[in-house]
Amino acid sequence: VAFAAAPDGDDPHGRFTRFADLRFRAAAARAAGARALVLVAREENFKDDRLARLSYDNAGDAGLPVVVVSRQAAARILGLGGTSQLAEFEQNLRTAKTSTLPSSSSTATTPPTSSTTTTPATTTPASASAIQAQALTQVRPRAALTIATDVVRREAPAHNVVGILHGTDPKLKDEAILVGAHYDHLGRGGQGSLAAREGDVHHGADDNASGTAALLELARLLAGERARLRRTVVFVAFGGEEEGLLGSKHYAEHPAHALDATAAMINMDMVGRLRDEKLMVAGVGTAAEWRDLVERANANLSVKVNAAGADASSGAREGTPIVVATNGQVVATAKSAPRFALSLSEDGFGPSDHSSFYAKRVPVLFLFTGTHEDYHKPSDTAERINYEGLARITSFVRRIAYELQDAERRPTFTTAKVEATARSTGFRVYLGTVPSYGESTDGMRLAAVREGSPAEKAGLREGDKIVRLAGREVRNVYDYTNALSEMKAGQEYEAEVVRDGARLTLKITPAARK
Repeated sequence: VAFAAAPDGDDPHGRFTRFADLRFRAAAARAAGARALVLVAREENFKDDRLARLSYDNAGDAGLPVVVVSRQAAARILGLGGTSQLAEFEQNLRTAKTSTLPSSSSTATTPPTSSTTTTPATTTPASASAIQAQALTQVRPRAALTIATDVVRREAPAHNVVGILHGTDPKLKDEAILVGAHYDHLGRGGQGSLAAREGDVHHGADDNASGTAALLELARLLAGERARLRRTVVFVAFGGEEEGLLGSKHYAEHPAHALDATAAMINMDMVGRLRDEKLMVAGVGTAAEWRDLVERANANLSVKVNAAGADASSGAREGTPIVVATNGQVVATAKSAPRFALSLSEDGFGPSDHSSFYAKRVPVLFLFTGTHEDYHKPSDTAERINYEGLARITSFVRRIAYELQDAERRPTFTTAKVEATARSTGFRVYLGTVPSYGESTDGMRLAAVREGSPAEKAGLREGDKIVRLAGREVRNVYDYTNALSEMKAGQEYEAEVVRDGARLTLKITPAARK
């Protein structure tokens, strides 16, 4: 039995943040031997709780029944005197967990603790155990639960929308530049939503109507400039990105234009909130030519005209003279300045559709204006879009496309340098695996394995299905990350995989995140 709220509340940097995700709660409970997981709703009115409509998602079953009960039912089950006493118990439990337990105890399956007095942060593990023992005597369960779940799995169709402008060069037309953006969002919320409740329309103006609008505008512009298209351009609006890059992964397996003849893939996801001219471009390490090409496309030449003229020797003049009158006066100057304050990242993997192509060794670029307070919420609406900025980003991508059209040789694929850097909600170790986030109930399939990583050194390959890791059964990506959270750098573990129908046992030694 667990409270739906994490012990440290909604703190995004808290020690228990990962276990705010219901999937990780279920994986931890099953790994600890639980037969079922009962979650206590957050809201006093059960109908207002987002988990009251608990549903199946595309990651596969959790391997044990998971149910949600009202706070009134939870008080009766635990033998407490109503919801007010339940709230007091929950607060004491939260205080005890966040102030008395050692830092290594960070799983959702730690026995409940409670205290009627304020516990100092310096309490030792031994005294914490005493508090736990005392707390357990205050809770007297009065109900035997028989739990059964009947999961109804419904499939829904999804589509990629593909448009092609064929190139005009006799040789280069066989090569393609792929420009993509996903057009799906979260509907009325549910899994993946950060809204307080389910049911409100999630408009997705930035994520990713902005990228879809840019995609359509680029198709319109380039269609009117066919003479400049030496290479073929393929436009793809991907479906199913929010469900785990489903559309782009399907396209990568069934391309409209062969991937070995695809020179580059440019992905636009959340490009509608340009602020302070800051534009993030990832993937510059996936081709030797990317960094110089992107910087050329970012160069902007501004022209200033002074009809009265200015002395050519004047120190007040800005820029390079481009028009000089017969009397020596400078009439026009030009000055080069960057279009955007670019933030460049080398990695070709990331939480969007370009990952599916980098895994197939296609050079990629990913454009992104950053996350914001409306991310995955109903408030991501059209009036919040920076339209002038979106138009400029579209023009920037157009320039990149023409840089690719003008080049005699396609970009040279390179493996991007990746540092295993720690994140506030990440893990202490690094394996170098790229999970496939589609539905799975019998193991976690690998979408890719990073070159030079511990996973590659252990012999793991793209397409392998991990079924057991570090002594933990792995049914899906949540079981995998739960096992990963318990691994230590430099210590050897066994990884069992299914490859071509055969079960293999490999030895893997995680590296430390820096």
